[in-house]
Amino acid sequence: MDGSLKADMKRQMIFLGASFAVGLLLTYFFGFYIGLALNMAIFVGAMFYIRWRRNKALKSLGFSDATIGRGAMNEGLKLKYICISCGFEVKGTRCGKCGSNMKKPLF
Repeated sequence: MDGSLKADMKRQMIFLGASFAVGLLLTYFFGFYIGLALNMAIFVGAMFYIRWRRNKALKSLGFSDATIGRGAMNEGLKLKYICISCGFEVKGTRCGKCGSNMKKPLF
């Protein structure tokens, strides 16, 4: 394991521990139901904050809003499907030749 992976693992463990501790404290001070609701709200807020920071970092590296999170997908690439039953090219959900719903992609 190289140093960067250890740092990420450490950060994740700290986040999990802090989340658990905050959840226990909120449950202790506000009761089970209110503490659970507050813990869930804080956890969801933290996830949105982490996602916002990641998107901000990716934008600083030159990625636009349209390309963040899509990986290496090519916009011009269209999958073609063929019917498993008859081998005819499918252009929707059903085969135009035999009416079957079963299709497989061609790469």
